Amino acid sequence: MAEDVAVSEETLTDALSLLVNMGKVLLQNAKEEAAASLENFVPHKITTLFGLITAGANFYKSLGVKKKSEAEAIWQKSYHCAAVREQVEELLQLENEWDSFLESVDEGLQTTDVQLSGGNKTDSLSPETLFTDGRSGKSVTLGQYLGQGQSLLLVLTRHFGCLLSRDHVTELEACQALLEARSVRVLIVSFGSVEGAQLWLEQTGCTFDILLDPQRKVYRSFGLGSSYIKVMKFDCLLQYSNYVAANIDFPDFPHRLLEDLYQLGGDFLLDDAGKVLLSHPSKNPLDRPTVEDVLQAVDRELH
Repeated sequence: MAEDVAVSEETLTDALSLLVNMGKVLLQNAKEEAAASLENFVPHKITTLFGLITAGANFYKSLGVKKKSEAEAIWQKSYHCAAVREQVEELLQLENEWDSFLESVDEGLQTTDVQLSGGNKTDSLSPETLFTDGRSGKSVTLGQYLGQGQSLLLVLTRHFGCLLSRDHVTELEACQALLEARSVRVLIVSFGSVEGAQLWLEQTGCTFDILLDPQRKVYRSFGLGSSYIKVMKFDCLLQYSNYVAANIDFPDFPHRLLEDLYQLGGDFLLDDAGKVLLSHPSKNPLDRPTVEDVLQAVDRELH
């Protein structure tokens, strides 16, 4: 636990300073590349900002912790120290500048959720909604899953290599019996290819049905766009650092099958006619509803 970790003020100040300086270098380089050509920066250079994940993990390791909340607990105890306080304030300022820059990228390329979806979010899906079965590659309709006296939980994932999407599916599998007892069937929805789906299934051993929406029509009907600020937000990348600090490997997935790294996901519960009972568009890659949220939505419909 963080409260058991003894870190000198000098060590803490040095660690904070290193993280801040690394972040400033990454951000300054990104700003220069974007100023030269925003259209060239995004597909070829924006991924350099992921360097913050490694910097964050090294910061945690230097303090003997594994996540941001534990690091915060340490610096809060030393906040009376002027040097520590100065570096924490520098870190918070960097976070503001980082997020503001990514907001400008979204605005410059018109990649915000509202712009991409037209601002409208559907309250139901038609039974004629087309998908591709990720296991067989055959065309299927939503209607083949509706009208069976059960609710459908559509889990719209991010790209197949997303560790957070995998974690969410794993959590749902752990609660599968509980969901089935309340007549909830889980359908995984991705925008990737059949090849990517089959490799993902092989790597994860997922037992849920997986449907593909390659044109992302369902994604957009729920207001889900690609967003640089939401995926690469400063705090979100430092959350990814938790995995690295804990020595958890990211999925080994071919880059050619990753599709759009910045597409957002979400969870949407439908009744057996296709009406939306629960709409949870992800605010960032970490944001998913709990199983309890889903079951409460089912209970509200029943009562």
